[in-house]
Amino acid sequence: MNRTYQYAGLQNATRQGFSVDQCAARIHRFAYAAERLMFLQAAHIISTPERDVKVLLARLQYEDSQYASQFKVRLPELRVSKTKAYQAPDAFLQIVFDEAMHAANTAELLAGLTKVFKPALLEAYQRYVNTTNGLADYPTVRVLKTVIAEVEEGLRLLETAYDDVVDTPEKESEAKAWSATLHNLLEAAGGIDGTGEVNLDTLHPVRSTTPYLIPKQLTRDDTFPRVWDIIHVDNERVEERLMQMIATRLGETTIAEALGFVLYEMKDQPWEFYADISRHLWDEMRHSVFGEAAAEDIFDERSAMPIRDWESAYLFKMDPLELYAMLFGVEAGLMKYPPGKREEFEFCRDTARHPLMTTLQDFDWADEVLHVHIARRRLKEWFDGSPEELQALGEKGLDFRARARAMHPQSPLPDANGKLRKS
Repeated sequence: MNRTYQYAGLQNATRQGFSVDQCAARIHRFAYAAERLMFLQAAHIISTPERDVKVLLARLQYEDSQYASQFKVRLPELRVSKTKAYQAPDAFLQIVFDEAMHAANTAELLAGLTKVFKPALLEAYQRYVNTTNGLADYPTVRVLKTVIAEVEEGLRLLETAYDDVVDTPEKESEAKAWSATLHNLLEAAGGIDGTGEVNLDTLHPVRSTTPYLIPKQLTRDDTFPRVWDIIHVDNERVEERLMQMIATRLGETTIAEALGFVLYEMKDQPWEFYADISRHLWDEMRHSVFGEAAAEDIFDERSAMPIRDWESAYLFKMDPLELYAMLFGVEAGLMKYPPGKREEFEFCRDTARHPLMTTLQDFDWADEVLHVHIARRRLKEWFDGSPEELQALGEKGLDFRARARAMHPQSPLPDANGKLRKS
């Protein structure tokens, strides 16, 4: 008999492995670490000027939110109360991640991720899989196998970004000093999985004596030209309308950044709230990359389209509730047909007949339907007033938005010059 498929192919079936309590203690810390990495990466998106790093952070914060959700769901199956499962496992690990929030620049942020947290998590995940009884603890092992594969991919991308960003001796010195600080704190906190010895003598914050605050100002590198706003045209001017749609998608990076505020600044919400906003944030950044990919498809140059600045004039001046209520108003309005998201998709498919934008707008439409459902659910729980008061709050934000847009003139877009690739 070939024994490779004995025990359904599960590892360590005859080994004692961890007890339920030992599994739960480790998974609790895994969940908390993933949750805090979500907040860390989301909160630093706006202060990261490098376009490609900004986009990568948006993806990874969402993936970390998914890992946190899976670990939190597993904990009650291991006799951990749901209340405890959604709390910090201890104050020691909290000190480490509070400190990590205070990365001063992209080099320090990437140093913490690539030199400290992601490698420590991978090592702890692999040690867990190698030790636990894969038959008894199958649900955890199944989750961790997927998590390990994705974190390994993410770490490779982060390391490449680190090599690009940390390109001077001065930056390297800063990055090494910051990663050493975080490494020492993590070690003093007992490590990611809590199996090390806690050293209270060295577990002291360096920068996090006050809470981290997101700087409310745009940070952009020179990947794309910048304009206040773009000229809007009717569907009859097909090439111009398609260019406008592509530039609008590109500009959604500002919406993603604004959702970083909502995610980080709204305290004491249910975990499901943060998981939903994390998804919404990543979707908006994906939509920005839709515009980038479409521009490269048409012009063979991703920076052919400008990115708009006007939305920063209102998004970063609103409190999180006002901001989210306003975004709900915008996205709910896009569900109307015509025009709305369905009309944008049909224009790309039937009028512009551009294959890539047809696909991208199809998924953009699907995502926006989801966002409306998320916002309706979250605002119902979040907002204490009546539906009429919520509508008034959203309309106030929409008025602020319209006034901000009119502050400066619109700019024309590049001419496609017949370069559109049609189906």
